[in-house]
Amino acid sequence: MPTSNKINYNLTVDLFSRNIDDINNLNRQLAQKRKIVALLNRSEKELTIPGICKKVKLSVPTGTKLINELISDKIIIDSGKKETDNGRRPVLYKVDPEYAYSIGLVIQLKGISISIFNMEMNEVYSNLDENFVLENSIACLENVVDIIRQAVDNSQIEPKRILGMGIGITGRVNARTGYSYNYFNFLDGSLVDFFSDKFDFPVYVDNDTHVLGLAEQYFGKARNIQNAFVLNLSRGMGLAIISNGEIIGGEQGFAGEFGHIQLGDSNRLCLCGKRGCLGTEVGGHALEQNFQEHIEQGETSLLTTNKNLSEIKYQDILKAASEGDALSISLTHNIGFKLGKALGNMINLLNPGIIIIGGGFTLARDILTDSVKSGMTHTALSLPLRNCELMFSSTEDATIKGAGAIVFNQLQLL
Repeated sequence: MPTSNKINYNLTVDLFSRNIDDINNLNRQLAQKRKIVALLNRSEKELTIPGICKKVKLSVPTGTKLINELISDKIIIDSGKKETDNGRRPVLYKVDPEYAYSIGLVIQLKGISISIFNMEMNEVYSNLDENFVLENSIACLENVVDIIRQAVDNSQIEPKRILGMGIGITGRVNARTGYSYNYFNFLDGSLVDFFSDKFDFPVYVDNDTHVLGLAEQYFGKARNIQNAFVLNLSRGMGLAIISNGEIIGGEQGFAGEFGHIQLGDSNRLCLCGKRGCLGTEVGGHALEQNFQEHIEQGETSLLTTNKNLSEIKYQDILKAASEGDALSISLTHNIGFKLGKALGNMINLLNPGIIIIGGGFTLARDILTDSVKSGMTHTALSLPLRNCELMFSSTEDATIKGAGAIVFNQLQLL
C-alpha cells in the first residue's frame, strides 16, 4: 500500500461536521440549528421565522436568536417577503444554496464521472472521462484519487465547504461497511477507509444501481412511491428495490443482483462463473454478443458499413435500432421480451407499483416499451400487472445525481 497522502481540507462547516454527542448548551444549539437548516433545505417553499419555529418546536425568541446567528454565518438568507392581504409582510428565509456542497462520483466499467452539487442539488461542476477503464489495481485507484483532486481544484470551490462525497461503483458493495468486493478489494481496509485517508471529508460508497434508485426516489419518477423497481440497464444489469419507501440493501448490501437470477435459457458463461444467468441474455454485453453472432451467421446491418465488428458497442446498436436498422431492432426487441418475462416473475413476488428502467438502454425506450410489456404479460399475474406501470427514467445523469444525494441524505438535508 502507498504511503498516506491525505489532503487536509480543514473542514470548517462546523454545523454538520462537528461531533455533538456530548450534552452541553453549545451542542444543543448546534443540534437545533441543524434541524432548522435541514427543515429549510427539505422544504418545497421558503418559510417565515414563526413557521420555522413551529415546525422544529422552538419558541419564537429562541428560534429567532438561532436563525439570526445562521444568517450572520451566511447559512440562511432572506428570500423575499410573504404575500399577505394586509399588514406588514413577514420575511421568508431559505438556505443559501452555496453554503455547502456534495461530491458525486460514479465509477463504471468503462467511464468515470464526477459532479459537485450545491445545497439545492444543482450541478455546479462536472466532468466525464469516457476513456477511463475500471481495473482492480492500485494504479487505477490512485487515478480515481487524482480525478477527485482535479475536480475540487477546477471547481474553485472552497474545500472547507464540501460536506462529503458519495460514490456509486459497479459490482457488489456493502454500504454499511464501505467495502467493495469486486473492485479495489485488495485494500487492507474498506474503500471508505482508503478515501477517508486521502480527503478530510466523509465518504460514502454504494452499488451504482442502489445510487440510481436513490436518485429516482428523490428526484425522479419514484418520488412519493412506496413500492417500486428501478432497473439499471446498461452494459450490465442491476435492480434497486424500493419497498415501503426504503431501498432494500439486504444483509450485506447485495440485494438487487437481478442479472444473476437463473431465469435465462442461454448456456453462456456469466462473469460470476455460472451459466444461465439472466445477465448473459439481457444487457449491453449480451446485445453486443448477439449482434456479433448474427453478423457472423451472414445477417447484415448498416452498422458494419462504417465500423469494424469488434468496435461496435451496445450504444451503437441501440442508436441504429432507433434509426430503423432491422437487425438492431430485432435484437433489441428480443432482449426487451426476455427482460419483461423476468420482471413479470418479480412482479408476482413483490407487487411493485411502478417499474422504472434507467441506464444506457433508455436510448431505445420506444422499441423496448412494447416488448417488455409483452414479456411481462407472459409471466405476471393479471391483477398485480394491471396495477404496475412501466416507465423510463427522465432524470438526466440520474446515477451521478444519486451519488451526490447520498451525502445530503446522510445529513437529513433531503
